[in-house]
Amino acid sequence: MITLLELLNEPIATTVIATHGLTVTVVALIAVFDPSPQRRKEARAILAMLLGQDRTSP
Repeated sequence: MITLLELLNEPIATTVIATHGLTVTVVALIAVFDPSPQRRKEARAILAMLLGQDRTSP
């Protein structure tokens, strides 16, 4: 079994984790600050998908 430390020592894994974190941050900012209600709704749906949440559940 690979440990978290071993995973973080791999450059590609660190890049993927950092890229995902940056993507989530940008989408979250759009979901909060975009002036268009439609874009905010779309950004919230994308954010839920990126975080692994089901938008159909209560």
